[in-house]
Amino acid sequence: MPQPEAAIQPAERLENEAAVIETVERLAERFRSGAVERDRERCLPHQEIAELKQAGVFAITVPRQYGGLGASARTVGEVFRILSKADPSIGQIPQNHFCFLPTFSFGTPEQADFFYQRILAGDSIGNAHSENSRKRAGTYEHDLRKVDGGWTVTGKKFYSTGAAFAQWIPFIGYDDQNRQLMFFVDAKAPGVKLVNDWSGMGQRTTASGTTLFENVFIPDFHVFPYYLAGDATRPTRLLAALIHSAIDLGIAEEALDDLRHYILNQNRPWIDNPHEHHAQEPFIIQAFGDVSHDVRTAARLLQGAADDIDRAWADGSKDAALHAGLATADARIACGNAALKVSDQLFALTGARSTLAEYDLDRHWRNARTHTLHDPLRWKLFHLGNYYLNGVEPGPRSLI
Repeated sequence: MPQPEAAIQPAERLENEAAVIETVERLAERFRSGAVERDRERCLPHQEIAELKQAGVFAITVPRQYGGLGASARTVGEVFRILSKADPSIGQIPQNHFCFLPTFSFGTPEQADFFYQRILAGDSIGNAHSENSRKRAGTYEHDLRKVDGGWTVTGKKFYSTGAAFAQWIPFIGYDDQNRQLMFFVDAKAPGVKLVNDWSGMGQRTTASGTTLFENVFIPDFHVFPYYLAGDATRPTRLLAALIHSAIDLGIAEEALDDLRHYILNQNRPWIDNPHEHHAQEPFIIQAFGDVSHDVRTAARLLQGAADDIDRAWADGSKDAALHAGLATADARIACGNAALKVSDQLFALTGARSTLAEYDLDRHWRNARTHTLHDPLRWKLFHLGNYYLNGVEPGPRSLI
């Protein structure tokens, strides 16, 4: 079977969850120093992602039975919040890796052992399951065919976040019983081409552009029964919304820090302000209290949702997973709205000079506005309303 190139150096093993947070905080502080330049120049963070892999961060959720740490949802959420506060593009790049990694457990023991060992060695998972078409999400136009010993695929994918940095590029297809399968393509396989054509106004360096497959062969050993992940409320599917919430919260927290710093160090008092400093104006104090309240509330909801996911993983019941999903929807809405609000109010509370290119403060709004569009918050509000008002659970394909 085709195997990827081995990592140049074996990735480090993080011994406990405290070490994970300490490592991520150390790396994130260094990543922050280059965030503005990367945003301006659209420079992809290859070195930064390589450092995260080498440090063992991409392997923290490998199950313990395969030699991993089996990190909690609480720790995963913290990792993404910390990284996204420093640079939300770096924060978003591993999102699909952590969401799709549990898929290996749905395969045979040999498949699971092989792929988990590759992750422990420093490999990562990208993404190529979306297509840039007007068809309903989950409808694919690729040409997928069963052949002797595996499958072949030809098609054009988009929103390929993480693929440019990954050894494995997964996409979703259907078997002859219309069940979802996940195919893990070796990024070095003949017929794979990555195009860095992501031109979004925000999240500029996620490399969320095009992946082309031209008669690419995928061995059966690299194909997994993704339908075993269950519906959107199952514990294996809950990390996606939690991670997106943590990315939004990281954006909100960094924007809030920049807002506070600018008010205290850059602003001059308005004509009608009776005080010597802008930060003493009552309206500024009240407005800062408003936006900071939203950010702190979102943080608490995120922590609560992560704890609910951990309980759902331990419990294993559908009811526990459902309520963890509802809690995560609450967190996603709060984190997304907080990121949008503080990144917008940053300018209203500081003035025209804060829009100068030298500060690049608009990156917070661009990143928040772009990332919060990943899946519509209006539908999360609908599902929450329909459940708490009418007792109707979200459908099996709903993204709550």
